[in-house]
Amino acid sequence: MNHADSHAPRLDVPNLAVHALWAAWFAAVLLGWSAWSVGARVAAMAVGWAVLFWNYAVLHNHMHVPIARPRALRWLVSRTLGLACGFAYRGYSIHHFNHHKYNDGPGDWGRPREGEGALRYCVRWALTPWLWPWEVVGQVWKACKTRGQKVELLLDFAVVDGTLVALLAWQPSLGLSLFALFLVGQVGIHYLNLAAHVGSDSTDRTALAVTSSSRFYNRYFFNAGYHQAHHHKPQVPWRALPALTEELVRAGLHRPALLAEHAPIHPAWIARVAAFRKALGGHPAPSVPSAAPEASGPPSCIAEPSQP
Repeated sequence: MNHADSHAPRLDVPNLAVHALWAAWFAAVLLGWSAWSVGARVAAMAVGWAVLFWNYAVLHNHMHVPIARPRALRWLVSRTLGLACGFAYRGYSIHHFNHHKYNDGPGDWGRPREGEGALRYCVRWALTPWLWPWEVVGQVWKACKTRGQKVELLLDFAVVDGTLVALLAWQPSLGLSLFALFLVGQVGIHYLNLAAHVGSDSTDRTALAVTSSSRFYNRYFFNAGYHQAHHHKPQVPWRALPALTEELVRAGLHRPALLAEHAPIHPAWIARVAAFRKALGGHPAPSVPSAAPEASGPPSCIAEPSQP
């Protein structure tokens, strides 16, 4: 079976529908903010956080397999998905492909530092693009392969930062609220990286990432739980990841200790990630033994893709 070519439609309607939900939310906030009470504004930002988090799953899919294949629409969706999540799309995609090249091991720009716990890691990466972006921007700029990518990188920074500046000038409370929304949302996004690689081993092809078989998480987040399969073949469309995971398990290419039933957003998994990082003292994760995980919880010890 050619996973890379299967189940990849010209227009990925489910993903586009989730992104359209963000567009509707953003339009409603722009039109209604000045008339809303404080309570209504807080509620709108709470809804916005959920919509941002959901749209990150869409952005992630789009980086690997475009959710819109027509060139103009693909280009537009790339920009708007970046705005939805508060990322300069081209910069984030290059950063993400570096992650796939090194699989959370040495050389991965987003790898936790020594002495860094889970919360510190998530907060540092949420703040880095806004407050001290120079190192990561330099890495991304050097990694741009074409002049077009450099132009897109500059444009994407202008889209995200320009939108914030414009909103701060027009309605300061809205601009500050959106900025806070980006920060909180990105803390959650960077947590997902820790959760997906807790106990993984970048030197072992059977242990590149954790797999969650949670029906809820995979149904509504487009099979994002099948992360070991995703790291084996990043170009595989999200619909084909369950079948690919089964193939990896049958072939002995998935360490049993990295199979879990809970979703990464389950409180038990969140607590386990925090405890794992604390127990390590922030040092890079060692490989884990090939023991079977507990049936009811998260793991017990919890070719570079093409760029659209």
